[in-house]
Amino acid sequence: MTWIIIALIIIVLIGLGVWGYQVRNARVIKSLDEEVATLDTGSAAGLIRSIQQLNLSGDSRQEFQKWAKAYQELLDGTLTELQTALLDVEQANKQFHFGQVKDGIANIEALQIGAAKQMNQINQALSTIKISEAENAKRINQLREGYQEARKTVLAKSFAFGEALPALEDSLQQIASRLSAINELNAAGDPAKAKGELGQLKNEVAAIKLQVKTLPPLVNEVVNEFPGQVKEIQSGFEHLTAQQFQFTEDVPAGVAEVTTALQVADQQIKDLAVTELTANTETIANKIDSLYAVMEKELRAKAAVADSQTDLRQFINHALQQNHTLAIELDHLNQSYQLNHDEIKTTNNLKVQLNDINQAYDQAVDQLTAHQAVYSEVLSQFTQDRSDLTAIEKQQATINDSVSELRETEQKAIDQVDAFDRSVRDIRYEVSRHDLPGLPKAYRDFFKVVTGEITSLKQAMNQVKIDLDAIAKQLIKVSSDIDQLKQQSRDVIDAAGMTEQLLQYANRYKASHEAVAQAMTQAQAAYAQYDYQTAADTIATALEAVEAGSYQKVADDYNAQQHNNLF
Repeated sequence: MTWIIIALIIIVLIGLGVWGYQVRNARVIKSLDEEVATLDTGSAAGLIRSIQQLNLSGDSRQEFQKWAKAYQELLDGTLTELQTALLDVEQANKQFHFGQVKDGIANIEALQIGAAKQMNQINQALSTIKISEAENAKRINQLREGYQEARKTVLAKSFAFGEALPALEDSLQQIASRLSAINELNAAGDPAKAKGELGQLKNEVAAIKLQVKTLPPLVNEVVNEFPGQVKEIQSGFEHLTAQQFQFTEDVPAGVAEVTTALQVADQQIKDLAVTELTANTETIANKIDSLYAVMEKELRAKAAVADSQTDLRQFINHALQQNHTLAIELDHLNQSYQLNHDEIKTTNNLKVQLNDINQAYDQAVDQLTAHQAVYSEVLSQFTQDRSDLTAIEKQQATINDSVSELRETEQKAIDQVDAFDRSVRDIRYEVSRHDLPGLPKAYRDFFKVVTGEITSLKQAMNQVKIDLDAIAKQLIKVSSDIDQLKQQSRDVIDAAGMTEQLLQYANRYKASHEAVAQAMTQAQAAYAQYDYQTAADTIATALEAVEAGSYQKVADDYNAQQHNNLF
């Protein structure tokens, strides 16, 4: 009994599962049916009916027939197949053929996607054909407006186009014919072909609008402005040539070049070659400007040359005279002093430069007198000469300043040597005043070195031709050595004096301290050998061992007693 119940429950559950799966499939099938129904909304059929009323011809008709056929094939093929497939899968679901249902649904979905894509292409193509005529009509109107604007300008200002007028009128006539033909083609039912024709016509209308806008100022330059300027240049050149002006460029050749370019420009105007004409007129304008500049440059240069000629002559003469005076002074100084900075060589080089400037100036004046000079070139030369003369005079002044101090420097050197002599005498006196038993050998040797340096310095000063640069170096050396000699003299005197004071102070410890007694003996021996510093250090060390601070006490007393006027 239990097994029967379980079997019944299983059967019920299986039945419910089958029923549920069938219901789900039914929902999917219904959804697919609704989607398929939306594939053809009738818009394509409406477009076909609307386009048929346009009575298309030519390429447009062929294009329409192609897509109308594609639509009909879609209706008879894929869409019909979809309806059949939906009926078959619906019937299979009712009969519980779920395997067929699954395959059928997959097939329907694939067919539906392909049909939707194809239907979209058909609708787009038909829409394009439908609106092509209207778009063409709009573009034709726009081009007609551009054409009429250009034609109106040409008619109103025909004089401004010069020899370009015939070609412009011919172009306008051709555009008018093309507009009429394209309009008829579009109205006759071939908008596709009309669209292709409109693309080329658009470029032609744009070209003539540019020509109409650009040509008048260019024609005016070529016909009026440039010829008038060329005539003015020719007249000015003849006038200046009559005044015997010379030029840096061949003006007649430049005029011929402009004339040839104008002939080319005339043909470019006739040919409506706007791009080439624009470039050519710019070249012509630049050449004309350069010819004006060539002549204007000489006119201005002539006035500037006249203003500066006399002043420059005076400048050259002054520089020559100044260089001559400087050379004489250097020659005199060279007899008494060594000139170590190429003063004479530099002055001679300046003379060569001045002679070159003077010669070039004279040649320029001769050319001016003979009316063979190019004023701008002469002005450039004069400007450079003035700059060079300024630099030369600065060099002359520098040399003069450097040598003008030689005699003063010599006197200062003489005074310094005398001061060295006095310093040495004072040092000798001060040392002898302390009545020392003798002097250390190193000190005596250095004293001889210093006196020898002073003697050598006097000999250098007593030469017929002295080298002040070398003497200046010797002065520095001797000055330093005298300072060092003063310090050594002070050290010797102080060491001897301190030894004497320390020996006197040490007498109080001589009897009670054997070390002090021995140090005194050693110090006296060193003192006898003129080694005063060793003597002072020996006794000071012994005293410090007995009485700390004794050395500083003696030193303070010694320093308080000194009245050293020299040091």
